Amino acid sequence: MQTNLVVERFKQQGFVQIKQVLKPSVISKLQHLCDELVAQAQSRYVAGLPFDNIAVMQTADEPFVYRVNELFQFQPQFAQLLAQTELMSYVEAIIGEAVLPSYESLVIKNSLDARGFDWHRDMAVRTQEPIFTVGVYLDDAIAQQGALTVIPQSHCSQASVCDLKRQLSIAQLQSVDITANAGDVVIHHVNTVHASGRQKGSAIRRTIYFEFRAVSHFIDNPCFPSEWIEKRQALMANLNALNSADMPNNVQLPNDLYVTQVRIEPAEYCIEFAS
Repeated sequence: MQTNLVVERFKQQGFVQIKQVLKPSVISKLQHLCDELVAQAQSRYVAGLPFDNIAVMQTADEPFVYRVNELFQFQPQFAQLLAQTELMSYVEAIIGEAVLPSYESLVIKNSLDARGFDWHRDMAVRTQEPIFTVGVYLDDAIAQQGALTVIPQSHCSQASVCDLKRQLSIAQLQSVDITANAGDVVIHHVNTVHASGRQKGSAIRRTIYFEFRAVSHFIDNPCFPSEWIEKRQALMANLNALNSADMPNNVQLPNDLYVTQVRIEPAEYCIEFAS
């Protein structure tokens, strides 16, 4: 998709889907890395060993990993996504200047998990800045099986998530279901209201998520210490020096990338209590 069209759709709708951003060889490598990471995490869980930033749910059948935060500490090669030229060209075009990732995580949905994600904004604070979440799809996501659904232009609305849910329920608003294939990327503004249902069917759905902001935003935002910014800048400099044609085994993370912790703005969900 042409970059100017991506930028325009994002500004107008609050989200944009870009087809086949990643090559099949890159997707295959990422899927393999996910398999390795999940197997290692399940082994530690079964053995009763502690680990942070990995969420595991125990079912009657087996444990399964459903979320991994601080993703690069478990597998640095995932950081190669930030060296993928086509992906990053879209990201930088939307923001309009140099960028850094605020966080990186892996979300895994499968039929053993009966939960979905109710309507929400990734950031409750309203902002006109182009701060957004990028979802990199490693598997097909089918609308009828609980894939992402969004409310177009809700990133510009001052209405609460609860108000927008009520408008949906009486057909004053319409949501859009997004069917994605492995290798697709979906970018949505942090104020865009979205949801996803439980994963139906036997297939799993793995998505890597990044949040991106302008470097100038981080510098001006007191929530982000200078040492945190410097480590993120060093990460991007290391990645930009790589050959991004494929995913070689030579990613170097800055020392103690995750030592300095930050607390980003909370999300907005609709919590209503029965009267």
